[in-house]
Formats: sequence, C-alpha cells, structure tokens
Amino acid sequence: MLLFDHFRYRSPSLQQHALSLYQQEAANVSKQAIDKRFNNKAVLFIEKLFEALLNQQQLNTHISSHLSAHFNTIKVMDSTEFKLPDYFAEAFPGYSGCNALACAAIQLEYDVLSGKVHHFSLGNARQSDKTVADLRMDSIVSGDLILRDLGYYSVDSYLKIEQQNAFYVSRLKSQVGVYQKQSNKYIRLSWSDILQQIQGSQNRHFDQWVYIGTEQKHPVRMVAWVLPEDASKMRLQKKKSKKGKLSKEDMIWSRLNVFITNIETSIVNVEQVYNLYKIRWQIELMFKIWKSIININTVHNMKPCRLRCNLYSKFIWILISRDITRLAETSYWKVNKALLSPYKCMETLKASATSLRSTIFGSEKKLKEWMIKTIKELMVYGYKENKKGRVKLSELLQLKDGQTSNNSIFAMVQKNSHQHLTYLQNTDGLKKQKQIYEEKNCPFGRPGDFYVLLS
Repeated sequence: MLLFDHFRYRSPSLQQHALSLYQQEAANVSKQAIDKRFNNKAVLFIEKLFEALLNQQQLNTHISSHLSAHFNTIKVMDSTEFKLPDYFAEAFPGYSGCNALACAAIQLEYDVLSGKVHHFSLGNARQSDKTVADLRMDSIVSGDLILRDLGYYSVDSYLKIEQQNAFYVSRLKSQVGVYQKQSNKYIRLSWSDILQQIQGSQNRHFDQWVYIGTEQKHPVRMVAWVLPEDASKMRLQKKKSKKGKLSKEDMIWSRLNVFITNIETSIVNVEQVYNLYKIRWQIELMFKIWKSIININTVHNMKPCRLRCNLYSKFIWILISRDITRLAETSYWKVNKALLSPYKCMETLKASATSLRSTIFGSEKKLKEWMIKTIKELMVYGYKENKKGRVKLSELLQLKDGQTSNNSIFAMVQKNSHQHLTYLQNTDGLKKQKQIYEEKNCPFGRPGDFYVLLS
C-alpha cells in the first residue's frame, strides 16, 4: 500500500489508501483502521526494513574507473531540506525566522564509484551539517576521497581526514586565513596577493602548498584561478544580497575559484582537482529527482508516525530504483560507452511501478519477464543526453572503456540464488527475531528483496 499508492496519488489520503486496498486486495478496511496502524511500531518496522535494504545493496555491478588506482572510494555527502506544514513543528522543528516552523532534512553519503550508500538519515533542519560530519569522521578509512560542501568542514576537519590517510577536495571559506612560510615566519596572503600571482603566472592559475588557520597553521594544497566575468558577476550579486556593503577583498574573492586539497600534484593537476569536485554535483541532481519525481517534499497534515512511514516507503523505492538503474547501466556502458540518465530512469521506473504491483506476487517467470522488460526500457529510453560544452560524467569519473564488474545483466536476472531476510519485530518492539521470507531460485542479484519490500 505505502510503496505503490504514492504513484497513483501525489500525497495519498487515508481514504485513498483504503480504496487501494479494496481494489488491489479486495480488503475492506476503513480509513480509521488504517490510521490506527500508523504508530511507533509501524515506524520501527519500516525503518528496520529500510536498514535491511541498505545492508544488502547491490554492489557487484558497477563500471570500473581509473580513479580506483588512487582512491578506494569517492564519498560524496550533502543534505537537502524541505518545508513541512506548521503542524509538524514539534516533530521536525525548523526556523521560526524564515517562515519555516517545521522543516525536515535528509543527510546522504554515498560512494560514487560503487554506488553504495554509506549514510542515510532523516531528521530536522536544526541539526547542522558540521555536527553530522563530525559523527561520520570515524567511518573514514585509508584511501577514501571525501567530497563535501563547505558547511561540513572546519580547519580541524581537514586534519582529521588526513590522520585517517584519506583525501579531500573542498572549497575554501573566504574568511579563512591563508599563509606562506618564509624564514620560519607565517606571512598572510590577501586575495589581492593571490590574484596578482595568478595574473602574473604563465598558466594563469595558483597552485601552491600554503597554510590555513589562525592559531594552528595547517598545510594544504591550494589551487585557484579567475572566474569568467558572467560567473563572477553572479557570485558578487549573491554575496551582496546576503552581506550588503562589500569590501575590496569581497570584490576580489568573487572573481576567484578557490579549492584546497591534500592530493599531490603528481596524482591530479589543477583541472583534475576541479573535475573531482564537480562529481559532488551529482548528489544535488539526486535530491532534485527525489523532489520532482518521488515528491518527498509533498506533505499534508497527518500524524508524525504516518509521515515517517510515508517518507521511508519512498526511500525504499529510491534504493530499489537505484539498484535496477545500476544493473541496466553496466550493460548499457559495455555496449554504448555512455551512461544512463538518473532522471529518465526514475521516471521510467515510476511508470512501471503499477505493473510491478500486479506482478510481484505472481509467478517467478512473470517477475523475471518484468525485470528484463524494465531493464530493456531503461536502456532504450533512459539514455543520458550530454549538453554541448559540458564535461561528461563518464569523463569526470574516468570510466574504463568496456569494463564492468559483471558479464551480463540478463545472465544475472536468470541466475538462481537463495537468501534469508529477517528483521526484528513483535508487539513489544525488537525482542523476537522473525523470519519473513525465504525464496529459492529468486531471479535477482539480491534475492528476496522485492518480495519482502513490496509485500
């Protein structure tokens, strides 16, 4: 009910849920009875189901990248917020001064190379990105490349990442002090100094190891270059709208693109540093898709428990869709040396959801047919159109021609496998382990998932 009704109705009401149950299952359930079932136990159940799916992500189908020679993972982290009706102010407190008394926030971290989601959480907008980032520091391991927005960093953050033998590429806050060391003395560089060095250099960029921080000076590699005039004007207008009167340094800062990293020049040059940071923009595209197609931000007044159940059911569909898309994309890349469009694929899968609902409890043969048919549709209609003048994502990721981690998606669909999926639930909470499904000869790379999640 939860997983599929969102595709029939933008924000399904209790009455529409009841009608759906009657039409699909011939179950005569009142809307009041459905409402009672949205309680803490229901939230706990669907959260555990979501966690089970996170723990069984399909990771054996991805496209090989030359970047793997330098980085074990490329972990991108960001958040998205969406305003809720004021009714949810207690459960999801927002910002009273911004006319958003209730506001939800999603924190997401995933590896761009394998597609694995490392962190996914739903909370309120008052929790800062920096707080979440600090909690995630212990999960960073040697060889990771960390790509995050400025709000996740402080000067200490860069040091902690380096202590884990990991890497980062980040923008630099304009107010952070930049220093050069001369005769055991730290000389502060103004943005005017850096601009002059760029204009006087043959390569028209700045690429040096400098020190940042006011008290404890920390060495970082800083790269910078002058922005095109139109981009500089846009940044200047944005800064002026926030700050009002601008200083000379603000004016100069608006002309520069500045990044810091701890990756040596022997591994990446200035242009490659920028290309690595561009990969982070994929997560913003992902959030846009969730809002425009899955409508995670379309909410009306309801019980907080029901809201959480609704959102987590959408999150479950997002994970399922991501896995199916990656299965199709590996074969598409092998043949066409091109990637699929996440937006088009999500639209296609949303359109196929209704037929899946009627197929999921049918024969195994029909389920295989649905899977193969859907993957073919993604490969035909989900192709990615690359805009002229923009660097392709495949180039940013330095994907290897013709190399994927599996031989054939259709062979995988036909492959027989066996799996147990269990979760914990009883009337008192999480005390008794209950087996909810065991399926032999399941046609998917992650057997049992579809049966369990869509039941």
